[in-house]
Amino acid sequence: MALLLGIDVGTTNTKLRVYNHDGEIKEERSFPTPLFPDEEGELYHPQKILHQILQAISQFSGELRREIIALSVSSYAEVLVKVGENGEPVGGSIPWYDNRTEKYFREIELDKEEVYRISGLYPYHIYSFYKLFWHREREKEAFEKTKFWTSMSGFILFYFSGIPSFDYSLASRTMLFRQKERCWWEEMLARAGLSAKDMAPLYPSGVVLGTVREEVARDCGLSLDTLVVTGGHDHLCAALSVGVYREGRALISTGTTESLTMALENLPSLSPSGEEKPFSWGHHVAYPYYYAMNGIYSGGYAVDWILRLLKEDYAFLENLSPHFSPRVPIFFPYLLGGDYEGAKGAFLNLTGGAEREELILGLLLGLCFEYRNIWEKMEKNLGFRIKETANVGGGTQNRAWMELKATTLDKNIPVPRDREGSCRGAALLAGLGAGVYKDFEEAFQKTFRVREVFEPQKEWQESLEKWFRVYVEVEKDLREINEKLGVLYDR
Repeated sequence: MALLLGIDVGTTNTKLRVYNHDGEIKEERSFPTPLFPDEEGELYHPQKILHQILQAISQFSGELRREIIALSVSSYAEVLVKVGENGEPVGGSIPWYDNRTEKYFREIELDKEEVYRISGLYPYHIYSFYKLFWHREREKEAFEKTKFWTSMSGFILFYFSGIPSFDYSLASRTMLFRQKERCWWEEMLARAGLSAKDMAPLYPSGVVLGTVREEVARDCGLSLDTLVVTGGHDHLCAALSVGVYREGRALISTGTTESLTMALENLPSLSPSGEEKPFSWGHHVAYPYYYAMNGIYSGGYAVDWILRLLKEDYAFLENLSPHFSPRVPIFFPYLLGGDYEGAKGAFLNLTGGAEREELILGLLLGLCFEYRNIWEKMEKNLGFRIKETANVGGGTQNRAWMELKATTLDKNIPVPRDREGSCRGAALLAGLGAGVYKDFEEAFQKTFRVREVFEPQKEWQESLEKWFRVYVEVEKDLREINEKLGVLYDR
């Protein structure tokens, strides 16, 4: 039996799943993605992540490992890995959300419209471009010893195959990639003291790099014939797994962030206007398609945050009964920033009568309202309406949140049986590279199964519509408040 291995290196957890060609999970493993503290926050250590991946593969049953014909890797975006002359990572990697790069974002002057037009990204501190300056300043020796830079996905694939790569979808999140020409942006690299030869070679997703190295096959029990296939950005791998690669389809991905991905068949011709950070766009893992992406940086992160503060766990959410009383505050979910510099979160309409349930309900409502606000802006700017959607990620287990979201968006939201879309998407790329599937549509149709469809709750719609309109107006006022509060911070 031909089996496919999908590996997803996520912000919180790393998952490995082996699938058959019909998309059935044969075995799976997972572990918390290791983070290590430093003087400015936390760093990923790529070698530690790789070591645990290899351990996890070796724990699969021996017969199953020998039947794996291809593997691929999805990972978080914006994270860079420095690879030295000996093929091992040099130093740590800055997490995508880390704010240690904010000072470079403030100090470096760029033509923001030009950057957006060329790279698909409106300048913001999370992008890889700014991370390079921190590495150059704070890790000078490691910076100079680096043979090439790649993504976390690219590093794992390099270890397995011995071939350096950086796929288009992850390059699209660096602010160093020319979208139309599909090449590294030399001028931006030069500002950070690098050139295109310092970056791993660019590839579309789903391309066979080679077979696993003999050392890897021996250590993990894989066949020497196992193909290593280029992977991609985790949100876009998830989009592939639910068929979101043709225009009119959208993916809701609910994890640490809550991302919205709308599929595009052509590059958009857009110019940012006003002070808001526009949605990003770039190359899909389903080459040669594209995507538009926006989202809430602190989606699932915000839920974890409130539960931790209230000393509750996810079991509390199972009994949450949505109601819309005056005691429910309105939450603005900017705990990790928003679409303008200096965005900070807030609870408004907060009274001493609010109990745990009201606080958590207010937080979920704020996430839903912010999501709809983003959704409507993207549809307006792209000039088309979304006809089909799907939701993946751990947050889909929260019924109250899902029903509030379906009602706020006024859309049926299917949730696939396999909520971990990124892992499945990586396996589909492996299958496409190996010729198991002839095209994206066949891969989707053969493997997609719906677990549940969340529908709008008609009895909530009038109340939620009124609350949403207030939210949109108050959000504008909060922007002004955050600007005034900015004097408290070093920016």
